[in-house]
Amino acid sequence: MTRRQFSRFLHKKQERHVEAGGFRTGLCLAMISVVLTSASSAVAQEDWPGSAWDRPAQTKKPPQSNVQPLRPMNAPPSFESLGQHGDPNSVPGGFSPRTNGSAQSFATPPSVDRADLSPLFPSHTPNTPSGSVFKAPQATSRTGNFRSTPFSALQTAGRVDPEITSRILDDLKAPKSHTLRRLLANALASLAVDADAKEDRLPESRLNALFRLGFLTEAADFRIPASFNRGSSDWARLALTRSHARVALNNSDSACIDARDIIAQANALPKEDKHTAILISGYCGALTGNSAAATLAADVAREQSGFDPASLAALEAVAHSSQPRISATIKLSPISYRLLQKAGAEPEQLISAKSDTALLAAMSQDNELPASYRIQVTERAADDAVISVDALAKAYRGATGGADIEQMRSGRDAETASPSERRAEMYVAAIRQQTPLRKVRLIRSFLDANRKSSSYQTALELMAKPVESLRPVPEIGWFAETAIEVLLISGRHRQAREWLQLAESADPRGPRALVHWAALIDIADWQRQTSRGQSLQSLEQMALRGDFLPDDLHRLATVLDALAYHVPIPLWEAASRTPQPTSGHLPATGLLSELQKASKSRDTTRTILLVLNAIGGNGPRGSHMIALGDSIRALKRVGLEKEARLLSLEALFPAWPRAPRG
Repeated sequence: MTRRQFSRFLHKKQERHVEAGGFRTGLCLAMISVVLTSASSAVAQEDWPGSAWDRPAQTKKPPQSNVQPLRPMNAPPSFESLGQHGDPNSVPGGFSPRTNGSAQSFATPPSVDRADLSPLFPSHTPNTPSGSVFKAPQATSRTGNFRSTPFSALQTAGRVDPEITSRILDDLKAPKSHTLRRLLANALASLAVDADAKEDRLPESRLNALFRLGFLTEAADFRIPASFNRGSSDWARLALTRSHARVALNNSDSACIDARDIIAQANALPKEDKHTAILISGYCGALTGNSAAATLAADVAREQSGFDPASLAALEAVAHSSQPRISATIKLSPISYRLLQKAGAEPEQLISAKSDTALLAAMSQDNELPASYRIQVTERAADDAVISVDALAKAYRGATGGADIEQMRSGRDAETASPSERRAEMYVAAIRQQTPLRKVRLIRSFLDANRKSSSYQTALELMAKPVESLRPVPEIGWFAETAIEVLLISGRHRQAREWLQLAESADPRGPRALVHWAALIDIADWQRQTSRGQSLQSLEQMALRGDFLPDDLHRLATVLDALAYHVPIPLWEAASRTPQPTSGHLPATGLLSELQKASKSRDTTRTILLVLNAIGGNGPRGSHMIALGDSIRALKRVGLEKEARLLSLEALFPAWPRAPRG
């Protein structure tokens, strides 16, 4: 009997045993149990990589068939041995559905209940005196290419509520803000302190957040708490996401270690996790050229309803050794990307497809991509704050580029290079050029190539070291505003003021053409303790002249008020002439009040997570005015003055008035 004939037989027998209300769920679970058990047997025969396949009781491989590469199971279980699969609320492995009799997918976690959000957050009693200064420990870790210091918020605010924290983590979006990204890295690192609690789902939510938000190294190194019994469905969900992270990073040595035990629990997994387990089984087969295992995985995937078409195409391409074609509209997951890569898909097609945060993080670290394509995805990852600017600088330096302007490609050679390659060459030339006049022209050319795109702030930060090496002298006074932008966005406030002082006498546009930059430097400078607010007079005049758009004027007033400045009356009056903007990300009802409670109780970790939810995935420029102001105040309350001011800078900088180019 062939596998397909056996499936039909099982189908008919199952229909006679399943109750009418749940026959589809029971049938699907029974079929996937049989087929995946067969997959496990076939894979074990083919000696897949990973210690999980080495069982003490198995001293030698079962004999392989000389007739067919894909045989039915040697001893298929009877229908009765499959368990109560007809009951949609009963699944093997001891897995109990979390809510409403259906398993919640940890790959697609439940969203926060907006209506119930406010009463779900009990206020915590701080264990430290009011007004105590928050200090982070000295130990540091690398988190997604961001230097992070794990916070001690769990000790200063008592044990974090695991259920509420899990809900916050499930609702997080990847922030398009380098400031928020660093805060997120710190908050996730601090939650590791409390990840071993047996009674809560915080470890699962934390691992899910690490993977989904692009912290792949941390997800791949995640330690599953001992309270999760190996072979249970709860353990399998954690092991599956950890294996997916290892696949994303192309860690072939460790990606398949847990594959067999995960597959054994596939029946008990939610639908999307089950599909991912099938993909990983095909990937692990492809690692050793096991076409039989890959073909079996593709056959199983084809029979699943709602299976991702890109993932199915990837499996079939690997199974049949065919080169796949990828549509630019297809969204790829990290496992689909790796399967398509193994099938020989064109790199240009791979990087052109839609990618989520996790895949963007994986591609930016993929040494198998040609340098020209890796630069493109690394630029996208840096622009979305998935990786640090330092990581992009490293990618630029590793690309082929000239050491000086004379060695840069020109003419027809330049036309054949991609815009990313040209930017890499300009960057390398700018950092290596020693002559000041030529250096500033290269810096300006590099920034002009990014000026009209979302990558402008990233480009400014890349030029921090070249600009810092320049002395502000009258011969390059025309470069003053560009230098101020670079130094301001990179946190070099003292040097920015030196260039501003030079502009008073050397800028060709006049002595006060750049005076308004003094106010933004003052807003961003977290180290300045005196003379704050003296530079706001220039903003009054600009507001009265209409130099700010109405929305930007409201945003400026919101930031100044949140930072406790005495906002000048003329500026308030100018803003009040237009209605307050209602656009931007507005968080769930009750979240801002909970943010205020968390910050007043000095709960730093929870405050950070709530700030991320309040601001939203588009960063401070895309947030609602109310959410922006409350987030800045909350960060200040928990002692994160620097981050509050950097967030303010990110909110104001893109629309800050620029003087006419000289």
